[in-house]
Amino acid sequence: MKPPELRRVLLDLCGSLRVPDTSGLSLQDWSALAAMARLHRLGPQLHSAHGAAAWLPAEIAAEWREAYRAATLAILARDADLADCLALLGPHGFRPLVLKGLFLARHAWPDPAQRPMRDIDLLLPADQVVPAYEVLRGAGHAMLSVPTVDLADHARFELHMPPLALARGTELELHTRLSELDGKLEYRTPAGDEAGVIARAIEIEGLLYPAPTDMLAHLVIHAVYGHRFDCGPVVIGDVRWLIARHAIDWAEFWQAAAAGGWADGARLIVALVRRYHGEAAVPHHASEPPSPEAEAVELAADLLLQDFTAKKPARLLATLSSGGLGWLRGRLAGRVEGAGQDALQIDRGGPGTRLRWALGEAATYARELARPEVREQARQLAQFRRWIER
Repeated sequence: MKPPELRRVLLDLCGSLRVPDTSGLSLQDWSALAAMARLHRLGPQLHSAHGAAAWLPAEIAAEWREAYRAATLAILARDADLADCLALLGPHGFRPLVLKGLFLARHAWPDPAQRPMRDIDLLLPADQVVPAYEVLRGAGHAMLSVPTVDLADHARFELHMPPLALARGTELELHTRLSELDGKLEYRTPAGDEAGVIARAIEIEGLLYPAPTDMLAHLVIHAVYGHRFDCGPVVIGDVRWLIARHAIDWAEFWQAAAAGGWADGARLIVALVRRYHGEAAVPHHASEPPSPEAEAVELAADLLLQDFTAKKPARLLATLSSGGLGWLRGRLAGRVEGAGQDALQIDRGGPGTRLRWALGEAATYARELARPEVREQARQLAQFRRWIER
């Protein structure tokens, strides 16, 4: 079976509307499907939905069962790391919002282990981010990547501070904002309403979270505009379960989407959730704009299972083919720009050093662009950019 067909099978397995016919899958097909599921951390979810199915090969069932067991154990470490982190920040007057994954795992999905998580995401007001980050570093939590600029400039331009390693192995991302600055990426990015989200935060069991309507908006902007769907099928489950368990102010949501310039992304996400979980999964509201055309929904579905190994070169090729030369020239020159901030110049050394860096990057991308799957992913990304920014 060809990769696009396997992607369709896997997406149907992640949904609740239909179970695909798997009788024609060879052992090689199952191995490729399992590799895709592994890449996107879907094993626990698939174990819960299909672990006892007679059609599931025993070795695949065992892999997904082990992934579920490991996810269940990881929750304990993650929760303990979060508690330790908040205990450090609290005495200094910092009370961050817990973003996305932890809220959805604990208060949306039917079982926390089903919701894959890479890290803990926390959000603080802009003027608190660097001081809070220093508190955590002062407690011994090490940076997992070293920034090329000082921390204040990093906070001005980046979505979050350099990740920190917590005591039990969890990664922490202390967010400076909810979405990337417009102009920093090679495509348009809607602004986040950090002050409003913090003001409207809800408290559950002593933790602060974005209100459900704000959480839904964040999921849309993060998946569509920040990641071009490379966050994977988990966003479909996130939206499905968030809507199922929490009241959404749909009039407010669609009004904010129209005002913020992300209504097309919201329409796509809603269409995908209905595609894999049925029309009733997302209530129709009088404020809702028309559904996107079928071709756009198909393209978005294809992008849900991108090959991570092709991500950077595919995005570069998509940028070159869809009007991002100005952005690329700025990046090669070490210039970072973003709405509301003075441009930042990254020092890469003298002209010789910069040239060696550029040639090294070019050689890496040239090798990757020889792969057919990279070129196909780039074609889809360029097509999606033309649609979303038309």
